[in-house]
Amino acid sequence: MSTPLVKLEKVSTGYDSKAVLRDVSLEIHPDDFIGVIGPNGGGKTTLVKVILGILPLFKGRVTFPSGKPKTGYLPQASQIDRTFPISVKELVSAGLKAPNGWFPRLSRKQRQKVNRMLEEAGLENLASKPIGELSGGQLQKAFLCRALINQPQLLILDEPNTYVDKNFEQELYAWLKKLSPDKAIMLISHDIGTITPMVKSIACVNGGLHYHPSNQLTEEVMKVYNCPVDVIAHGPIPHRVLKTHDS
Repeated sequence: MSTPLVKLEKVSTGYDSKAVLRDVSLEIHPDDFIGVIGPNGGGKTTLVKVILGILPLFKGRVTFPSGKPKTGYLPQASQIDRTFPISVKELVSAGLKAPNGWFPRLSRKQRQKVNRMLEEAGLENLASKPIGELSGGQLQKAFLCRALINQPQLLILDEPNTYVDKNFEQELYAWLKKLSPDKAIMLISHDIGTITPMVKSIACVNGGLHYHPSNQLTEEVMKVYNCPVDVIAHGPIPHRVLKTHDS
């Protein structure tokens, strides 16, 4: 077993005095591809804030046994300010900011790195466009480029397929499959059927955290997820059977 990049031990946290997560423990290893599922308000985004170190803990601890890893983060689309006056190229370049938070003048090598990343994402013709003029899929691509430009050891994506079309969704998952051998990935998603063939393990977050070291969605997993849905994932096409809802 490899040394964990991140280790959460009996973490409880929340906002003001209200706990959202209680006694959460989790290890993220260099070769992990973790799918995070759970109901709205269950604490999925709060878990991300804990890992990123932007939310104080009520109790427990977060450690980095191999040293703090470089982390790339793709936020939820609803958290993105599309009116911010920045171009696609400037947004991606922001991923190369200095450790002290300053944005130094980029070297020639860094500018070339940004250009290559834009080409790989198919955004080279949109480099000078303001981000407010992009489609949902194009904007997510640009933010993913920003998350990847500094070659992170851990990539965290918070519901990246929200407000995007199916073409982008397919591109995204193909990109993640290509990236997964070289870095740890944590993917938060409501699209359970789509992510299960891709991820290696599943973390169910609903106040607490239940970790399942495989991508098989058992009846226990679905009870924790607290949604009346059965999912059978096999082959390239996930099949979904909905149970009867009360409402």
